[in-house]
Amino acid sequence: MVSKKKKRSIQVKKVRKKTQKPKLANCSPQKVFNALKKIGDFFVKKSGGKHTKITHLPTGKTSVIPRHNPIDRNLLKDFVEDYLVKELGYSEEEIYKYLWC
Repeated sequence: MVSKKKKRSIQVKKVRKKTQKPKLANCSPQKVFNALKKIGDFFVKKSGGKHTKITHLPTGKTSVIPRHNPIDRNLLKDFVEDYLVKELGYSEEEIYKYLWC
């Protein structure tokens, strides 16, 4: 009779490279605002009760980010892809270098 041994799973910590896209899960609004400040040329104005208005100073284009914690990852993904990449012309690598949730 063969004895059953418990198999231990070894947990390996995965190291992400900064060039990979993060999952953007559990991202707080403060992390997003800090990343935008590091990228530069953004003015963050708290307007309204639950949302913050982001203005790109050179172009004057604006967007709104909710201040609830955490920000929905699909909403944040759309913000990055539609507003920062398509409208403003930033590269995803440049954004994800600072925005790592």
